[in-house]
Amino acid sequence: MNTGDTDLIVVGSGVAGLYAALSAATRGLRVSLVTKDALENSNSWYAQGGLTAVGPVGLARGDSVASHIADTLIAGAQLNDVSAVASMCESAWTHVEALVAAGTEFDKNASGEFALGLEAAHAHPRILHAGGDATGKVMAGALITACLKEEAAGRLTIREHVFVTDLLQDAQHDPERVTGIRVLNQHGRVEVLRSAAVLLATGGIGRLYAATTNPDGATGDGAALAYRAGAVLADIEFVQFHPTLVTPGDFMISEAVRGEGAILIDQHGERFMLSVHPDAELAPRDVVARAIHAIDATGNQAFLDATAVETQHGGGFLARRFPSITTSLAALGYDLAVAPVPVSEAAHYWMGGVLTNEQGQSTLPGLYAAGETACTGVHGANRLASNSLLEALTFAWNTVASLETSANVQTKDADISVIITHPSTSPHSNEPVRELNLETLQDVATTYLGVERTAAGLYAALETLSSYQVSGTDREAHELRNLLSLATVIGRAALNRTSSIGAHYRTDAPALPESERGKLTRYGFKCAPVVTESMEAGMTAQLDQQILRIG
Repeated sequence: MNTGDTDLIVVGSGVAGLYAALSAATRGLRVSLVTKDALENSNSWYAQGGLTAVGPVGLARGDSVASHIADTLIAGAQLNDVSAVASMCESAWTHVEALVAAGTEFDKNASGEFALGLEAAHAHPRILHAGGDATGKVMAGALITACLKEEAAGRLTIREHVFVTDLLQDAQHDPERVTGIRVLNQHGRVEVLRSAAVLLATGGIGRLYAATTNPDGATGDGAALAYRAGAVLADIEFVQFHPTLVTPGDFMISEAVRGEGAILIDQHGERFMLSVHPDAELAPRDVVARAIHAIDATGNQAFLDATAVETQHGGGFLARRFPSITTSLAALGYDLAVAPVPVSEAAHYWMGGVLTNEQGQSTLPGLYAAGETACTGVHGANRLASNSLLEALTFAWNTVASLETSANVQTKDADISVIITHPSTSPHSNEPVRELNLETLQDVATTYLGVERTAAGLYAALETLSSYQVSGTDREAHELRNLLSLATVIGRAALNRTSSIGAHYRTDAPALPESERGKLTRYGFKCAPVVTESMEAGMTAQLDQQILRIG
């Protein structure tokens, strides 16, 4: 472990990165945390939803860890890694206690017990919130404060506004081993930072789409870095769309509002989810998002109606329960307590990412990933509401625990069919290469890689993407290049998965029968280091398959 400048470099300052850095520092590891913006600027900070955990209160009310596991598998269409799901759900309350010790104040009821909320596809109320609807901000804030204390004590180095451009590898002795990072520092100068291990925790890819619940920094940097270095990305065809983004306004309304009883109606005031799914508004997110997309596609509008909730609980309830949402909506001219609010679907969460085992290990030695950057397999084809913060905590902690003991703990083998991509040096088209801009990329992704997909659309996306390049060298160019790389491989993955399941819905492909769920193959994608021939039909890669066992 004691090679390089540090034991661990953590890239990213969401809950996964902060928790890993704090855990490593308190265990005596030499750790540095770098983040491309301020510490507060992460997906986690903006998370309105909560933290799923079955603890003493839930157990006393009839809930169980087994029920949490079952709900996670059902939401994920049983494409989940069952062992990873069990590990996450079983350890949940341990992380709640650690967060409380670090200063997180979760909401409590009148009896002084943790208040437990209900969200979509959960059989029981088991969601902890903080600050009403500011759970991510409260959790991340407490972890930032704890990390700053570790920095003041000399046990942690924190560097903000440092952008990672490349992973370093040991070309002479072990070409696949990751040994550090190359960065653009806050002054725009290139630096090299060495470490025995690198943990990528940079968040998701929401910025790829025109409408997203994510902040501007969600450009998939960690996954793109890992992919270029030769790590396997898995489950990348599965992009979750949140059903309730205020339109216009681009502000997300938490699922917890529907958990309190809010309903979805169309322009005629009809409650449409009753005919779509037995759980109506509390159906899995992919189901609700597609239902809203269907209304949008006809030129009509869906609305979130919480007026009956306010009437039932008395004046001021929504403002007390959802203070941040209420304030933000007021700034946009909306009031949930008074009238329905127009909503549409928006890119929210990526189930795919850097393939890891339960210790956060990627397929490259020395490289780890956690949070939305990673693909642990816990979410399957669709993430269960409020499982994201829990996943981030669980596998960030596991990573640090394995590093502390220098352990290479073997987990249950996961069969992944890996597709090797061989990027071509030029597009299939004879047209000259054009310079890409973000708006064009978002238009392609939203049109062809969105809630609904077709083979023809996916081929069109790949053909279009292959005709663009990004030639700049500043941070914005690196981010755009990362998104272009990931958009291309998501398109390939979506074309490869020929049935509809979870968040991957193809209108030209049949939905998978319930009897077939749990039997599907999970796919990974790995970028080959040597360019070979391009694919037919405008695709920019030749696909070969092999079976990878990661353990």
